Amino acid sequence: MDDAAGTPRDLPPEAQGNSKWHDTTNAVWKRSSLSRDDSSAVVEVAKFDDGYRAVRDGKHPEKGTLFFTPAEWEAFVLGAKDGEFDIPEEYLTPEEAAIQRGEVPVTAVVSPRSQGSGRAAQAGPGGQSGGGEEAAGR
Repeated sequence: MDDAAGTPRDLPPEAQGNSKWHDTTNAVWKRSSLSRDDSSAVVEVAKFDDGYRAVRDGKHPEKGTLFFTPAEWEAFVLGAKDGEFDIPEEYLTPEEAAIQRGEVPVTAVVSPRSQGSGRAAQAGPGGQSGGGEEAAGR
């Protein structure tokens, strides 16, 4: 957090005191291949070299970003794979139910709003790489 002279760098307010915060300036954000611009919800995920993940609303990225440790992300992915967050099928369309059952192939694609240009050279809180492939994979 300090530069070579020992003074604090200028960080955004949300970074102050947030040990999970990472710079997302060059992050490569990914979303589900099923996400469309007319979708009501578009979740985007960025993966950092240290295993942290950032999650944002792809339709409104200015609303903020959530950060997760590798352990938190692993717990989420395992829960998703185990069906912990599944919606009862009676509330889903047949297409949505097929997607939830894993019958429709889903991949992670780079968000059209992603400003990142690929894998970052440095590791740690400032470094990021393409990620999120396992966001809710089954």
